[in-house]
Amino acid sequence: MPTATDDNKQIAKYAAPILGINPSARRYWDDDRKNSIDVFSVDDPTHANIKFYGTIGVSDTPLKINNEPQSFRLELVSGADKKYSEAPNILSTCGFYITKDEWECRPGTVFKRMVEMYYPEKQMKHIYFTSPFPWQDKLKPLELETKKVVWLLAVPISDNELNYKMEKGDQALEELFEENEIDVFDLDRKSTI
Repeated sequence: MPTATDDNKQIAKYAAPILGINPSARRYWDDDRKNSIDVFSVDDPTHANIKFYGTIGVSDTPLKINNEPQSFRLELVSGADKKYSEAPNILSTCGFYITKDEWECRPGTVFKRMVEMYYPEKQMKHIYFTSPFPWQDKLKPLELETKKVVWLLAVPISDNELNYKMEKGDQALEELFEENEIDVFDLDRKSTI
């Protein structure tokens, strides 16, 4: 079984206490059990029913945007009610699409059907990536010996919200979220459209 690198241990030690309390980590494997991504989880100190999650190891893969190599690497964060035990699987699946399939991921990117894969009955179906605004003052880029790491927040969105984003753009979608004061961690929320 692979072990976490020193840099990846530093990522977890840095990010976990910013997101919450009572940290733990678990390894998630792809279907062939050839590739793994670790995901840490923490409890929200202000809402007993919420857990936050963060990938550890997505940043081992060089990041390309518009086919151009970037000087930084990426990790993902998300949150959900504790009753959604598949929430860290959603995050690790997104991570595998970045590391194995080289999907581009930046603010405004949508990974389609990621939520639906695990919760087909939910109105929220896709993952929209944005800056980790709930922790914007604390979750800063992390300079390590071998890489610089930045974070993106994985936000569940509906089909209608995806269509709105495709028609009006990222900024319009985020403004709609702000106007409706959505809870970005609520898989049960109603679509804003």
